[in-house]
Amino acid sequence: MGSVIGTGVIANRFSDYTSQSPHTVFAGSVNDSSIQNEKIISAEETALAKALSAAGNVTFVYFSSCSVNDPAVAYTPYVLHKTRMEKLVGNTAKKFLIIRLPQVLGLCDTETSLAKFLVHSVCNRMDFELWENAKKNLIDIDDVHSIVGEILKEKQNLNKIFNVANPCEVTVLQLVRHVEEFFDVKARYRLVDKGTGYEIDVSDIRLILARLDIDFGERYIPRSLGKYFGHLRASSKLLSVIVPTYNNENGIWEFYRRTKAVLLSLAPRFEYELIFVNDFSTDNTYSILETIAQSDPAVKLIDFSRNFGNQIGITAGIDYSRGELALIIDDDLQDPPEVINNFIAQWEQGYKVVYGVRPKRQGVNPVFKLVAKLYYRIIGALSETDIPKDTGDFRLIDKVVINSLKLMREENRYYRGMVAWVGFSQIGVTYERDKRYAGVSTFSLKKYVNFAMNGLTSFTDKPLYFSSLVGVFITSISFILAILLVISKIIDPSISIQGWTSTTVIILFFGGIQLLSTGVLGIYISKIYREIKGRPLYIVRGTQNFDLVDGD
Repeated sequence: MGSVIGTGVIANRFSDYTSQSPHTVFAGSVNDSSIQNEKIISAEETALAKALSAAGNVTFVYFSSCSVNDPAVAYTPYVLHKTRMEKLVGNTAKKFLIIRLPQVLGLCDTETSLAKFLVHSVCNRMDFELWENAKKNLIDIDDVHSIVGEILKEKQNLNKIFNVANPCEVTVLQLVRHVEEFFDVKARYRLVDKGTGYEIDVSDIRLILARLDIDFGERYIPRSLGKYFGHLRASSKLLSVIVPTYNNENGIWEFYRRTKAVLLSLAPRFEYELIFVNDFSTDNTYSILETIAQSDPAVKLIDFSRNFGNQIGITAGIDYSRGELALIIDDDLQDPPEVINNFIAQWEQGYKVVYGVRPKRQGVNPVFKLVAKLYYRIIGALSETDIPKDTGDFRLIDKVVINSLKLMREENRYYRGMVAWVGFSQIGVTYERDKRYAGVSTFSLKKYVNFAMNGLTSFTDKPLYFSSLVGVFITSISFILAILLVISKIIDPSISIQGWTSTTVIILFFGGIQLLSTGVLGIYISKIYREIKGRPLYIVRGTQNFDLVDGD
């Protein structure tokens, strides 16, 4: 388990490192380059020393500033503070990584953030002074997260300092033009013949930038402005979080706490609704959810009349969702909510489906891992639909996918296959699946087998051809053997037919093939029988916090 120390845009974006990375990330809280308060500066240096002493043998990641390379501010309290912090990390940590950042584009509470200041001034038609010669380097916090992740993958990058910055500078005047264009408002500024710039060396990360294929072209800043300030021009997007739940009274509070923290960090870019689908729990799960919903109107409850299963729970959540995008996640915290930020970053690149890939799974029997891997390879080979390997139902889906899934009303549901079948642009995000937070899984061996068979038979009809192919093969072999026996009898009439044991084995073999083929056929007929009855997929006993419009 890792830890993230600090507040602000960097700490929020790297929150997934608390569960997904064996690193200590120190983002700090001194982000104002104009700071003069020595008490605050001293407090952060004390906090860094304490964090370093507790880090032990893990890699210590410290976020510094590219300003330490700017001679124009070399002796300001802020830069002197950052320089002392870097030296402390380098002299104390056994394994460290120092990341120097320029101006970061993202949501932050710092009023002195250049982008936030310009957006506020332009939108409110405020007069301000603009330094005509000033140049800035700006980088999206999502790109910082991706680049740092790539740096940490290589051991040879340890105990080094990296400038993680945009290869292209922009003048402050150009930045104002971008803000004016985005908000369609004319800025009220007075040009002053002031300002300079300084070059940031990004040669150490050029290979990483090429590998990640980040487009730092002319639309880079407008895209980032749209991400982080679009809510000022239009209403915030609604994220529907769908949580099928069953008998998780010991873990539901912790799931709510962690998920709520992530969702709050997305404000004001995103509003949210947290939809719990209670699959007829027999413990106190639903009463706990009712308590949560009474204090949090964003929490919405769907209560089934009986146990309909996990996949039907997802169906109900999607049916009731209102968001421009939806996230499907289990409540056992094996899928960390902190990874949601990584999903949204890919969705904002234009992908309509972002699914979790889990090559490593903690607390899972090795035999089960092997069987699961084999199963995904088999279904991948047989299915006409390209279903991603090593995935679960943990995924983010766009409105166009949500609308398509709402049209699919088959009873036998296998959502990871259904989402793949819908199409659109899809991408995987790798993460390490954690151990279950509390309790034991209610997914029995029988349920796993039924789930696997449903997935296998819902997206391929190739098993139906099994008996025909085996029949053709056995008939061909039998025909060849018959010819050989006739020829042998003609050549030597004294040959007698022997082998009662082999005859019995052959009979049993054919009997097994016939029963297997009949069983496969029966599975498909059973699925047809269940579908043609046309019963509702689920029955809702009650709901909470869904108003009349939602119910429609």
